[in-house]
Amino acid sequence: MRRFYSVICLLVIMSSACADGIMTRDGNTYIVNTTELCSAKGFKSTTPLLVYIENGCVVNIEALSNEESKGYFERIKKQLFPKYSGKKISAARKLAKTAADEIDGVSGATYSATAVQQNIAAALEYYAKNKGRK
Repeated sequence: MRRFYSVICLLVIMSSACADGIMTRDGNTYIVNTTELCSAKGFKSTTPLLVYIENGCVVNIEALSNEESKGYFERIKKQLFPKYSGKKISAARKLAKTAADEIDGVSGATYSATAVQQNIAAALEYYAKNKGRK
């Protein structure tokens, strides 16, 4: 029984060491949550994201709840997020600093796309600075 509690304590310590509310780790995948990291606002509200990074490459971007216009934001997700898929961090960071209207291709959604770009840039910067701590 004592050994069981020791294992449980070790697991709790390990999980808390990997989670700071901003970046967590699931196996080889780092997940950066921009909710507290970036306050960039789109047309109506902030545009928080989850950015998944594995082996130094962006593997997925997921939009969290926001108040942006659904139709425009869906187009951002379909047209902008895939541009990051498979990109190494250095290339993704460069892309994130590109003006949104140059790469998003989403007419009328420039404010939202710019906020998304800022969230992605913040996530990638945070990852680059903190990956060795996790």
